[in-house]
Amino acid sequence: MAISDSYLKSCLGKDRDKIEEKADRDGLWVRISKKGAVTFFYRYRYLGKQDKLTIGSYPAFGLKAAREEVEKWAAVLARGENPRVRQGLDSAKINSRYSFEELFREWHGIVCIQKVTADQILRTFELHVFPKIGKYPAEDLTLHNWLTVLDRLAEGYSEITRRVISNGKQCYSWAVKRQVLERNPLSELSGKDFGIEKKIGERTLSRHEIALVWRAVEDSRLMERNKILVKLCLLWGCRIAELRLAERSHFNFEDGIWTIPPENHKTGRRTKKPLVRPIIPEIVPLISRAMELTPRLPDKPDEPGRFIFSRYGDKPMTETFHLSISNNLRVFMLKAYSENVPHFSIHDLRRTARTNFSELTEPHIAEIMLGHKLPGVWAVYDKHSYISEMREAYSKWWARLMSIVEPDVLEFKPREAM
Repeated sequence: MAISDSYLKSCLGKDRDKIEEKADRDGLWVRISKKGAVTFFYRYRYLGKQDKLTIGSYPAFGLKAAREEVEKWAAVLARGENPRVRQGLDSAKINSRYSFEELFREWHGIVCIQKVTADQILRTFELHVFPKIGKYPAEDLTLHNWLTVLDRLAEGYSEITRRVISNGKQCYSWAVKRQVLERNPLSELSGKDFGIEKKIGERTLSRHEIALVWRAVEDSRLMERNKILVKLCLLWGCRIAELRLAERSHFNFEDGIWTIPPENHKTGRRTKKPLVRPIIPEIVPLISRAMELTPRLPDKPDEPGRFIFSRYGDKPMTETFHLSISNNLRVFMLKAYSENVPHFSIHDLRRTARTNFSELTEPHIAEIMLGHKLPGVWAVYDKHSYISEMREAYSKWWARLMSIVEPDVLEFKPREAM
């Protein structure tokens, strides 16, 4: 006689002297424990031997659902598979499914960690992707799911959108190669699908803008550490990461040298060589003051942290800490000086410095000052450091900066050839 819902309800939660089992139909059985727990299971024969598998507990698993489940496992049996073994394999697959965040973090730790911008990439996903879709199984996320995130992101953050697409695509591709996933939902997407074109920066600051920014740096309520950082970026034309990761031990005041280890600059992972920049006497007070501002270590109050531009003791600043500096300066200049300076980034200070280097030194010296490799075989055979030449160029650039920010200072200009 078939089992009914009324029968199951009458058994549920009722104590009894012994375990009872009752058949329904097509191999479906119900087991009732001494405490009145009701469980469905499927009884069948495979290769002549009797076997069974548990389907689910009542009432979370209803009678109708249990019968449908039996039909499914009967079909598996008809294909020549053992339903209990197949159920175990399916359960293992479900339990081993990656959420997108888990998948991305694994890819990041194995592949992406080798990139100079690894921390920035992870932070981007932590802020803009994981909170939206990170908890969902990676294999279940569709292109439509991604578009709901990317469409909104593209409205205000074009560069971040490009970064998410590029690194999300690489993560999926890696997972497909490892047979963790079967498809890459981002494979056909690019920034162009959101009206985003990769732009080559062209912004340089004019002499008037340099003077305004320098004045704003000094007059504003910007943290003193960040004031020094902006000035050094403009003088050296260095990348922000090179200063962000700069340690006290990297500065040799006796020889007037700042050494940037390979792991701290963009090309270092490939070349395995450090960058070397001269420290001219005029900026020694700036660097020394930055070192004075370095926080002390929590467990060693008398010992400063390793990283100069930091407020976390022995940890560097985050990769994105500087992004608001230029905008804060623009707002200050508008309020304090009634000057509406067009948008610029800290990286634009590097481009501004390089543009001025061209007037102050030879092209190959200017490129070395930026940390670029010399072209072709030149880099292979020319191992000269050009420290003296760079020191002279930086001295000229500092003199020009002072003539810009303090008009009564006469800029040094080399004598014209006779």
